[in-house]
Amino acid sequence: MRKADPVALNTTPTVSVVIPCYNYAHYLPIAVESVSTQEGVEVDVIIIDDCSTDDSLKVAEELAGRYPHVRVVHNEKNLGLIGTANKGLAMVTGTYALLISADDALAPGALSRAAALMEAHPDVGLTYGPVVYSTGPDLPTDLPAPASHWVIWEGTAWAERIFRNGANQIYSPEAVVRTSTMREVGDYDPAVPFTSDLQMWLRFAAQTNIGFVAGTTQAYYRVHGSNMSMTQGGMVGDRRELSELRHRMAAFETASREFPRGARYLSAARRAVAKYTLMLARIARDAPADPDFVDELVAFAAELDPAARRRAAWAASRTRRVLAQTLARTGVRRIVVAPRVRQTDRSKAANEDTGVY
Repeated sequence: MRKADPVALNTTPTVSVVIPCYNYAHYLPIAVESVSTQEGVEVDVIIIDDCSTDDSLKVAEELAGRYPHVRVVHNEKNLGLIGTANKGLAMVTGTYALLISADDALAPGALSRAAALMEAHPDVGLTYGPVVYSTGPDLPTDLPAPASHWVIWEGTAWAERIFRNGANQIYSPEAVVRTSTMREVGDYDPAVPFTSDLQMWLRFAAQTNIGFVAGTTQAYYRVHGSNMSMTQGGMVGDRRELSELRHRMAAFETASREFPRGARYLSAARRAVAKYTLMLARIARDAPADPDFVDELVAFAAELDPAARRRAAWAASRTRRVLAQTLARTGVRRIVVAPRVRQTDRSKAANEDTGVY
């Protein structure tokens, strides 16, 4: 990892933006406006309506009439999120490309900040940055601060950290990619529908360096319970958390084949996901929750990491619960844990540890 000072964009590259849309008529205008008003770059916007049953197609056509750089494609049959995304990305012509859901939005200046980094660093094929999460109807209106610095990761080193953390750190609306690299990497994998983005970022890291725009906001990601990535990826119901973890591991397993030390990376991911699964099991057991679900979580953790079963037995024990309550009541927990939390917060704020906060 190396840090670099941002430099101004002195070209006007074209960024192709693909917006898959399924029954998001009420969100689509905000997404399109956030893209169409980007300064410093030429935008080429492709809205793909995936046989919506609401007014999405009508709204998309109205937006195309308002913005000359917007074009609309209507699928003859429903292709789902992955099929629609791949269809749209095959149509891009810009130097850079972005896939953004119709319920998300770009922050002002996001594309020029990302393009400036990649124009200055031709070895970078994927650039992303901080995201603001929103659960309400309105998005922030404040202008983001200028980027404080850039972080450039060697791709394999970036991927190794992602495997070790056992979690995705990019959520698509902030990910701008170099189109030429995207053509080499290939399509999103329909075999991992919910975590195809995680797999895609790792496949990029196997071929190129990764850039991070720090100290600003690059995109707004809505969380509303009916996100296309969840509903079209089968991520609904009481077992959603466990289903997501299984999808996540499938992405790690397939992506690990792209790296010479992939088996080692995969082992690290299995341990990390097992640890997280046990945390969910502890929460569920203390809830109280469906005991069968708790057992399923523990079994999955043990499947990933045999040592996890011993940790699970301790985590679920009465002794552990009494100890946790005692530490909290006496203040020992605060003395022990608080310094670690503060150090983590400082690392996140300074963006000096991982370059991903």
